[in-house]
Amino acid sequence: MKTDVELLIQPYSAREGRSLLQTLVLELDTGRWTVFRAAVAFARASGSFPDLLGAILAFAHGGGQADLTFGADAFSGEDRGSDYDAIKGLLAALGDEPTVRLFLYHEQGRTFHPKLYMFANEEDGRAMLIVGSSNWSRGGFWNNVEVNVIIHLDLADENHSACFGQVQKCFDAYWVEQENGR
Repeated sequence: MKTDVELLIQPYSAREGRSLLQTLVLELDTGRWTVFRAAVAFARASGSFPDLLGAILAFAHGGGQADLTFGADAFSGEDRGSDYDAIKGLLAALGDEPTVRLFLYHEQGRTFHPKLYMFANEEDGRAMLIVGSSNWSRGGFWNNVEVNVIIHLDLADENHSACFGQVQKCFDAYWVEQENGR
């Protein structure tokens, strides 16, 4: 099966209406997806654009599940990870939604560093992965020089389904509390 792949190179693609921010909002608004998941190294308050938060809320109100995982290394005294104000703002904006979950990831001795966004509709047999360099920040979504690859998956295809399964396991691991300090 042929894989449909797109490349977003910011800020150049933003000039054509294809920034990561614009892509996320558009996909959340399409009604094609039932799940949105993100695992991002860090969140900054500057990344919580009102139109993005509004799209997540509308997605949740329409029955969609949104899971957002951010690195919490800054909270442990290390100089990286999410800003406290960013997480506080996300909780204020999204915290009352029963189908929106926010998780902070910290594991002693490791840096949480992914930039992975996923949309899925398993019933319709499709998913879309966005893998790249963009954190949850104004720069990452809009004006930094960033590269993100968009991969469209047909879950009826064995290889696509296997890839999707690997990504799901990865996300599920971010949501599991373990006794090893994570």
